Amino acid sequence: MRIFAISAGLVLSAGFWPAHAASPDMPAAPPIGFNWTGGYGGVLAGYAWGDGRFTGDDDHANPKPAGLMGGLYVGANHQFGNNVVLGIDADIAWSGADDDALVYNSAGVPWPADYPVVQEISRTGAIRARLGYATDRWLPYIAGGVAFADVNQRLVGADDDFDTTYTGWTLGVGTEYAFTDNMILRAEYRHADFGSKTFDLQDAPPLDIELKTHEVRIGIAYKF
Repeated sequence: MRIFAISAGLVLSAGFWPAHAASPDMPAAPPIGFNWTGGYGGVLAGYAWGDGRFTGDDDHANPKPAGLMGGLYVGANHQFGNNVVLGIDADIAWSGADDDALVYNSAGVPWPADYPVVQEISRTGAIRARLGYATDRWLPYIAGGVAFADVNQRLVGADDDFDTTYTGWTLGVGTEYAFTDNMILRAEYRHADFGSKTFDLQDAPPLDIELKTHEVRIGIAYKF
């Protein structure tokens, strides 16, 4: 969180000084060069990896789902006279990230290998606010908001089903480059923390399952 706070401060201070360095009677200069104001829509591809944790009364497992992903994103920006850019961004992506892991008891002894836990991230989405500072056709930014993940989870050999939709928070950093007036490339990293959910089991203590993910993404969008 400290890294994102420092980044936000640098972006805001970069936009503050040009607007206030001039005479108080002189209005802020309009943006020079490419203007980021407007809506956009695009496609994305990337790689996701996560940290899952299954915790029962005396047992635990730690799957680490990982895999490729692809999807769509849309949003809109507004560029101010000091080149600060504020925006809203939403995306949905289909994921192939999955993993299985052995279950261990409190003494660190694993269950039989035929009874692992499985965690598969089938779909993710997010709605985020973005803050950036434009340098002509370059736009570095930070972004944060609400994240969602549809996750298929189970214990092999058991009848219980732990499929669910997680809701959490996400923070990320990225950069965009407008290589034409309408086409924009994007590269970013984001982290999401989905917290944990508790599931009731048949003839057993409740099971807590938590999930955190990391993603690197590239995208290309059309600016309207």
